[in-house]
Amino acid sequence: MFSSLKPLGELAEILAGIPNTGQPGDHPYRIIQPNSFSDVGELDALETQFREEEFSPKQLLSSGDILIKRLNPSFVYVVKDEDRGTIASQNLLVVRPGPEVEALYLAYFLEQKEVIGQVEHVSGTSAAIKAISQKKLAEIMIPVVSLAEQKKLGEIWRLSRKRKALLREYITESDRLVTMMASKITTGGGDKK
Repeated sequence: MFSSLKPLGELAEILAGIPNTGQPGDHPYRIIQPNSFSDVGELDALETQFREEEFSPKQLLSSGDILIKRLNPSFVYVVKDEDRGTIASQNLLVVRPGPEVEALYLAYFLEQKEVIGQVEHVSGTSAAIKAISQKKLAEIMIPVVSLAEQKKLGEIWRLSRKRKALLREYITESDRLVTMMASKITTGGGDKK
């Protein structure tokens, strides 16, 4: 499995999110913000904002678009079919994969510290808050393998996120069970002596 390195800008289109649209108007849009998604790919309820004129189709999110936070990026969100037609806030960058790269494969790499670390290296920034620009994001080098291999790695990444979410649910449920049992025992609801 030989890979070549290519700049992200050659593999995907990088778009800026939309400035605040909260204004009177007849056109409602759901907006994804940096705090709308989790590190396991879950999306919270989205805010609806209004606008006088409609957005162009290019500004609306499509399935497979990857959202990355402009400030202190650490994880990404891959837009799903049910999210189509939403918009990204101005605090997000949208990476729209081209035909040479799979969305989940690219999302995996955009979460890797050594890949995102290239932006810090390129910018020479050592500030406490790291900001990413479209230009610097486009310069990140991504290894490119065959589409078949990309699909495999992308699916492994998706399943690892699902596993992480399930483990969190298990821990929460286990903690709840222990608390319930401790409460029963300490309030006299346990076995009678």
